[in-house]
Amino acid sequence: MASKYSEIADSLKTLYLEDPRPWLVGFSGGKDSTMVASMVVAAVLAVPPEQRKKDVTIVCTDTRVEIPAIVETIESTLARISKCSTENALNIEVHLLRPPPQDSFWANIIGRGYPPPNRVFRWCTKRLKIDPVTTFVTKRIGRWGEAILHLGARRAESSTRAQTMSNRESRNGLCRHPDLPRVWVSNPIEHLTTEEVWAFLLQKPNPWGGDNRPLYKLYASASNGECPIQIDTSTPSCGNSRFGCWTCTVVERDKASEGLLAAGDERMEPLIEFRGALQFYRDPANGKRDMKRKNGDEGPGPLHIEARRELLSRLLKLQEETGLKLISDDELFIIQQLWKSARRPDDGGGVARIVTRQKGVIMNDWKEVTRLRELENQVAEEKRIRAETLRRMIGKVDEFSESHRAVGLPDDLLAILKDDLEHVEPEEQLMALRDSL
Repeated sequence: MASKYSEIADSLKTLYLEDPRPWLVGFSGGKDSTMVASMVVAAVLAVPPEQRKKDVTIVCTDTRVEIPAIVETIESTLARISKCSTENALNIEVHLLRPPPQDSFWANIIGRGYPPPNRVFRWCTKRLKIDPVTTFVTKRIGRWGEAILHLGARRAESSTRAQTMSNRESRNGLCRHPDLPRVWVSNPIEHLTTEEVWAFLLQKPNPWGGDNRPLYKLYASASNGECPIQIDTSTPSCGNSRFGCWTCTVVERDKASEGLLAAGDERMEPLIEFRGALQFYRDPANGKRDMKRKNGDEGPGPLHIEARRELLSRLLKLQEETGLKLISDDELFIIQQLWKSARRPDDGGGVARIVTRQKGVIMNDWKEVTRLRELENQVAEEKRIRAETLRRMIGKVDEFSESHRAVGLPDDLLAILKDDLEHVEPEEQLMALRDSL
């Protein structure tokens, strides 16, 4: 078995010295990615100091709704790696990536009213995990030209993973990334078994200090595996009993969260209860969703505005009970902007009232809000549309301005106007639409 590890180590060192392309290392905090990170750092340490010139970047994603124990492990490990790099001049950077506030889990659910994800509508993986990594890598590639990405994928994980890995084009042991054409993927431990991975982790101390017994205990508590860093849709997502988001509603039961609670992590109990609430709100039969989709078709649509208010109140209460930072101020402001463009829109102060009631913190100048409403009513009367419709359109423009893009805005504004036409008499519809454009 030792020869397998030596072969991987020698291969990484040779690749470091003979291939000039910078390295990226996908890190999730789980066993496989920890082994790859360990072997990469050890390979750089094995190179003479004067030859440690290659850019090496370790990348991890935090969805902002990760299981707390996992976040703590990741942050601790990345801090140790960064310190080791500085002390030994390894030229290794670490980056903990997060989705921007406008794309966060809560912005989508509480702000836009997206139903919590299920197996059919699994909108979370791309927005929360893939997109932040893709954005980061694309920027780096713009500076580097090409790069090699080291991942902890193993064929023994599943037959699907084995088939995917065997089908990819390979050159000198490297495969082209399916979505990033100037990135080549390396899978150093692809032929190792789970037992061989654990044997390595438990027998060898980490090059950045410490050992992996805490990681092993974390696995023992959860009795499951980790959620790998997502760089494309072919890698498994956070379901299937893996460490992932405590909010994950893709699976019926989150066995990892339940296992951590059973092992004594009491923070998980209220988080598990809130996850149950998300499942309740997702079911159209429970009256929490609009029965018209955003495109105007009949059928279960977004969470209605009252349900979003309820969830925000419950989330802020959960944040106080647990002492965990579950939602940021930036997300709260984004949610307020999104509520202004919802059906039956908010008046511009709903989030502030909930936060004030829950936390005793004043978020807005109410005189300014009142004056703005007066102006909106005046303009709406002049344009012969409902004030609610005008506020939705203004909210939609604000929403797009937050993301600094305009693609799709005209279609969204037209959809709001069509919604408005359902509330006026037929003979008024044509004139109202003409005057509002």
